[in-house]
Amino acid sequence: MHDIFLEMAENTPNNSIDGARDSDATYDHVIKYTGLFGGVQGIMMLVSVARNKIVSELLGPSGLAIIKLFDNAIKLINQSTDLGISFSAVKHVAELFDQGTEEEVRNFVRTVRTFCLMTGLLGMLVCLALCQQISYWTFDSYDYTWHFAVLSLVVCMLTVQGGEMAILKGMKKLKKVAVIAVFGAIATLVICAPIYYFWRIDGIVFSLLLSGMAVLAIHLYYSTKVIPWRVSIFSKKEYSNGIPMVKLGIGYIIAGIFGQGAEYIIRTLILRYGDLADVGLYTSGYTMAVSYANLVFVAFEADYFPRLSASHHDPKRMNQTINQQIEVGLLLMAPLLTFFVLTMPILVPLLFSSKFVDAVPMAICASFYIFFKAFTLPIAYLALAKGDSRMYMFTELVYDIFIAIAIPYAFKWWGLEGAGWALSVAGLLDLLLIHIVYGVHYGYRFNFSKMKIYVLLFVCFTVAVFTALHENPWMKLVTGLMLVVSFIVSFRVLKNETNIISDLKKKLWRK
Repeated sequence: MHDIFLEMAENTPNNSIDGARDSDATYDHVIKYTGLFGGVQGIMMLVSVARNKIVSELLGPSGLAIIKLFDNAIKLINQSTDLGISFSAVKHVAELFDQGTEEEVRNFVRTVRTFCLMTGLLGMLVCLALCQQISYWTFDSYDYTWHFAVLSLVVCMLTVQGGEMAILKGMKKLKKVAVIAVFGAIATLVICAPIYYFWRIDGIVFSLLLSGMAVLAIHLYYSTKVIPWRVSIFSKKEYSNGIPMVKLGIGYIIAGIFGQGAEYIIRTLILRYGDLADVGLYTSGYTMAVSYANLVFVAFEADYFPRLSASHHDPKRMNQTINQQIEVGLLLMAPLLTFFVLTMPILVPLLFSSKFVDAVPMAICASFYIFFKAFTLPIAYLALAKGDSRMYMFTELVYDIFIAIAIPYAFKWWGLEGAGWALSVAGLLDLLLIHIVYGVHYGYRFNFSKMKIYVLLFVCFTVAVFTALHENPWMKLVTGLMLVVSFIVSFRVLKNETNIISDLKKKLWRK
């Protein structure tokens, strides 16, 4: 769960388009901004689907597994050495941008860039020094030593581009942030596709290196237009100025290490118990069940986190904000998840290839994870809104330890389908942990007045999952019926509590 948290954490309250917002926002407001911020996520999803399709067709499950194992190892090193600057710099730049002078902003940006360059070089040296061991830990073989030596450059580039993104977010250049995200995704697709076509698996390392260079160049092109590049590597003043930023980032870097470490352990153990094809199938199932659905949650965050930050000091408003977000999130997610469950046998071969059909049962079994997440994430943001890094690290550590043990164990005994169920159980555990701990620690209270709606949607979704897993094709009719019921329930509630439906009808009628 750490990836979505860290991405959200970088979108601090000062990064909202409209500035401060009313914490007592209406349902229309929530849905409106979900659509606004969901536009970029939609484009990213389309590019991601195209990239996954190309990788799946040209490289197969083994190739996808190698890419993911490289990616996990690189990100683990990056998050272990970057001091959390990509998160903590946002807050400090934003505060200076709002309250300081232009000269103070430029000076601190120079500090951020100095720290990022130095920690990036540190990460690169760590990867170079340990490339032989990393190859063995990851693949149980020394054959990939030179691969990690080359990819050490990517570790440095990730740190530098993280700092540039933090600068742009802190200075409220959200249009540039969106453009960079879209262009970066497109550039990666354009670079990787021909390399995979001509060199297949042998081209993976160079595709990662070249696409990393392209993405970094895009970051620097837009960020240096805002503030020209300046660093002071040998200045003691720069390092003393950056100490508060580093202190703030330590908690989140530790949580990031937990998360990346758990993903690294899961995939390496699956490789031990199975083979590269199994890792690739697990990755594709996880992508279908979790990664694509996560884009909806990312769309929520840009507006939700500022509202929660403004209301967390008032228990009544805090609870209202959280429970409202839970309701809207579930009403939007329940029909979408049911649709995914129904169409998964079609979507997996379409979005990946026919080689990945064995991942369908796992993806269906893991879909409960996202259903539970609709109840969990709005509450879990409280630790970030209150700046309570210890609580955040505690809940992340418990969750990451559980998945690092449960998923490989379930795969060993019950295969990919067992891994999917383990992920769903992890989602339920996280839900219970967050509700209990945050209820005691922060005074959060769940709104039980909507419980009938939640139970009905859960029953529909549960029936849809188990009928979708059934081999009898007639059972798919039941799954389809559950989709219709889920859609009708969500539609009626949204219609009664918002003006979104009537506004859409007016616009369509005018056209």
